[in-house]
Amino acid sequence: MDGLKNMMEEAVEYQLNRLLPTIPNVCSCEICRLDMAAFALNRLTPQYVRTDTGALFQKLNNSSQQAEIGVLTAVISAVKMIGEHPHHD
Repeated sequence: MDGLKNMMEEAVEYQLNRLLPTIPNVCSCEICRLDMAAFALNRLTPQYVRTDTGALFQKLNNSSQQAEIGVLTAVISAVKMIGEHPHHD
């Protein structure tokens, strides 16, 4: 649906971009990155917004330490799982 955005996608992408360069033995190709993002997003509560004001409000909510830890925990689990079992050779 046009006009809807899940703000958790941005949060997961941000954490993946921060974390993956620090782990040399984990594949970070586009296939693995998308698998990791899907894995993490399926474990987080979606936060859909429709307007720029809603997006700003959710960014403020997601900047709390507890929210960041939740996203980071899901991303670390995704990196561990997909890193150990990539869906390619």
